[in-house]
Amino acid sequence: MINAMLKKAAMIAIIVSAASAVSATDLMGGGASLPGVAYVGDNFANTTPPSRLSTNIALSAGFGYMQTTPNMDSIFGIFEQNNPNHTVSYCQTGTSLGKQILLGGSGRSAYDDCRDYGASSAGFSGLVALPDFASASAPLSADDIVSFQNGNQMERTNLVQVPALGVFLTLPINIQDDWGYPISYVDLTTEDVCAIFDGNARVWTDVGVPSSDQIQVVYRSDGSGATFAFTQFLTAYCNSGLIPTFTTEELYSDAVSLSIYGGRELGAAGDMGVINTVKNTVGAIGYAGYPSVATEPGLAYALVDGHDPANGGFINVDSNDILIDQVLGGVDDRTGLPLSTWLETSLGDGCLAMVDPEVQLQQVYPIVAFINLLTYTDNNSDPAAIQALFNEVTAGSSSLPEGYARVPSIVVANIIDNCIN
Repeated sequence: MINAMLKKAAMIAIIVSAASAVSATDLMGGGASLPGVAYVGDNFANTTPPSRLSTNIALSAGFGYMQTTPNMDSIFGIFEQNNPNHTVSYCQTGTSLGKQILLGGSGRSAYDDCRDYGASSAGFSGLVALPDFASASAPLSADDIVSFQNGNQMERTNLVQVPALGVFLTLPINIQDDWGYPISYVDLTTEDVCAIFDGNARVWTDVGVPSSDQIQVVYRSDGSGATFAFTQFLTAYCNSGLIPTFTTEELYSDAVSLSIYGGRELGAAGDMGVINTVKNTVGAIGYAGYPSVATEPGLAYALVDGHDPANGGFINVDSNDILIDQVLGGVDDRTGLPLSTWLETSLGDGCLAMVDPEVQLQQVYPIVAFINLLTYTDNNSDPAAIQALFNEVTAGSSSLPEGYARVPSIVVANIIDNCIN
């Protein structure tokens, strides 16, 4: 009798163990680097070179990438504590590449940035990737929808997009006075920022900074939501004349002609790429997420019109600011500012939401980006796990590093609950 009971208990243990193993999921995602500090903490910034891949999964080194694990108090760290059967792997490719991998755009691969997950169709950087989610600091566009229709729609039916976080962008600087000492306090007016990035200011004295250093402009060389937000700011405040100098784009070289800098420009990939280039270049100024800049001891940044992103106030988004079933529809030919357009396809099913781009220009601190979470409506590897992750990002219990804010909305919560199947 006892042996029979022991055998029965052992059988139950095996069944429970098997069920647990089946339910365990490593959610594979990637995309924007702006949310990196919120998602995984500052561990990724503490490797040399900075890590593009964050994961708790044991992976063999190779392919020239660096990897790290999420901090315990980060969003992914809290998610994994609350959901002990699940882990999250995140590849920081930049917004444009991240979107295209999720959408199934042809010829796009994250192989150079992260481990090759080619052995698994669920991976983020395989040749035929069907990732679980992506993050993008610029909303989906009409062109992105076409990429999806020609790519992963056959496998995953429709798309989900929800705004999740707002983040302040700042202008990291590396300026020395004429005696070689670093200048740590710089307060630029909007007009000064325009003069620097439209190429009219060539040395720092041109904008009232006591340094004869030549200005070196550091920009994101990869497609980036940080570039989308920053060029929207430049487009809104720096254009004059009939032909705009700036347009709002994810790729900086599409937003402005690099020839205006006369060779004083340096491109770098990712938030940390910009930050490290600024750190290593005297006279440099760039743009990056404030939380990433704050991870670098001694790195100075410029205030804008007296506003400091370290105490930039709240990021305010009203429920009326969230647009449903609208995507980016290009830019206005006259102003260069982004336009939204209604979906004209079957994708318009109430599952795509974005913050009205104009709201980025209406915050107290003037340079703000919004980070979106993307996934599929159907045929996901583990819908419950994806819902739990999205809820943790958008409405979770983890405290956010300075410079971030959640975008709370019952609309977002309803989309997560109703659209991820």
